[in-house]
Amino acid sequence: MIIPLFPLSICLLPQGYTQLRIFEPRYKRLVSESLKSGVGFGLCMLADDKKTILPMGTLTQIIDFETLEDGLLGISVQGQKTFIIDNVSVDSDGLKRADVSLIDCWPRDIIEPQTGQTGVSTDARRKDKALSHTLKQILQQYPQHLAHYSEENFNDIAWVCQRWLEIIPLSSKEKYQCINSHDHQLAKSFLADIIK
Repeated sequence: MIIPLFPLSICLLPQGYTQLRIFEPRYKRLVSESLKSGVGFGLCMLADDKKTILPMGTLTQIIDFETLEDGLLGISVQGQKTFIIDNVSVDSDGLKRADVSLIDCWPRDIIEPQTGQTGVSTDARRKDKALSHTLKQILQQYPQHLAHYSEENFNDIAWVCQRWLEIIPLSSKEKYQCINSHDHQLAKSFLADIIK
């Protein structure tokens, strides 16, 4: 699958939501192409040098757009699937495109399973609940973001860890290590060290 890339210093993961301001002509073209094709575009995190595109990104769909007060184009986007970049080409105006391979999302990990299901220690689940509760408190200050998430999402610690990675001030290298894992456990251990 070949998609246009939008490299940014932010992190957006599957099921995540964010808003972007578009002003460069090449990215206006990216938005136009993405809306016409319905395929979306790749949001890729930049390395800590703010130049190098990390080799993973998130296939992203535009869910809304508007003209902002300053006349710029504003878009609301939601992450769909993680991908690995196979190779990159550059259009004449500098817009990057990549041949990408989609990879599986982290498996769900329910904090409070149905009655009778066990397997995770009570202490670990208490910490998971605390991470979820603190995230919800933070997002309540951003009701437009919170409106895109359901109560059920906050009961999945894998989903909670992805939202934390989007907002917490870790280096790109640290975020990439977490994202590149096959599940949420590395992210959870990073978060446990930071959020008490």
